Amino acid sequence: MSVVATPAPTPILTRDEIRGFLRDYPGPVPNTGVTNILLDNVEFSDDDLDRAVRFTVSRYNALTPVSNIQAGDVPLYILLLGASAFLLRSEAMRQIRNQATVQDGDVTPIGIDDKHVLYMNAAKMFSDEFLEMAKAVKIQRNMESCYGGFGSGYRGTARNRTV
Repeated sequence: MSVVATPAPTPILTRDEIRGFLRDYPGPVPNTGVTNILLDNVEFSDDDLDRAVRFTVSRYNALTPVSNIQAGDVPLYILLLGASAFLLRSEAMRQIRNQATVQDGDVTPIGIDDKHVLYMNAAKMFSDEFLEMAKAVKIQRNMESCYGGFGSGYRGTARNRTV
């Protein structure tokens, strides 16, 4: 009897998983019991999320040893960390570009889009964890790929060899 194997579908990081992790929902965040009171719409468009995943895979592939794998082959958590870092860094750049601080009388200056430092700190935290985990996975995969592929001309030439 022959064994028939069917390939298991590769899990792909979904937009909803990224949104859920970043809490990128206006109003109530689904299935959490928390509410975003200052968010009228999602912060990141679907195109932003797709771009973040694409560039995260590219970043992962550029780490040594250089690889050429698809999004489904990057561990989901590592992909989530990298995409989150990309999105937060991108939003920090938008905030820097649109930052304007105003002051009226003796009131402390109020900034519009002045959270870029907070976004960059969060992006750095995710980026650092992404790099640490991605390097560890790539080193592990590299070590695993070297076993079983190198032979020796001395194999089977032991002194006490019995045939």
